[in-house]
Amino acid sequence: MDTITPEMRSKVMSAIHSRDTLPEMRVRKMLWANGYRFRVCDKRIVGHPDIVVPKCRTLIEVRGCFWHQHGWEWDGRKLVQTSICPTATRPKSNRAFWNAKFRRNVCRDAEHEKAWAADGWNLIVVWECALKTEKEREKTFAFILRHLKENEIH
Repeated sequence: MDTITPEMRSKVMSAIHSRDTLPEMRVRKMLWANGYRFRVCDKRIVGHPDIVVPKCRTLIEVRGCFWHQHGWEWDGRKLVQTSICPTATRPKSNRAFWNAKFRRNVCRDAEHEKAWAADGWNLIVVWECALKTEKEREKTFAFILRHLKENEIH
């Protein structure tokens, strides 16, 4: 059962945006500071990935653990938990709606990943939980920079 009114829930949900989120802005700021130029939500690429670094033929998807169900995978019949991410909670109310929504998100992510691989793009998926603390951010940024360096086209 939901603990707040439908009006309050609507207000909370309407404040959530799909782009220019804090985790995404942190990654973009780090890329810019390290000399990488990029495009944001390039409509020429299937699925409009969050960040496109053409010089490295790399796409960076910054995914929210809740919305993209970090630690859950679609097995063809249902979502199956593969690891534990405390941010990827499952609402207790209106379960049918949320299960369908999460299933669509996870399946769409998988479809986009296949299309990007087929088009020759490298993909880095950055989970929101990997950017929570300064220590986690440093490790994640080091990984991203190492990957980009390895894939630079000269």
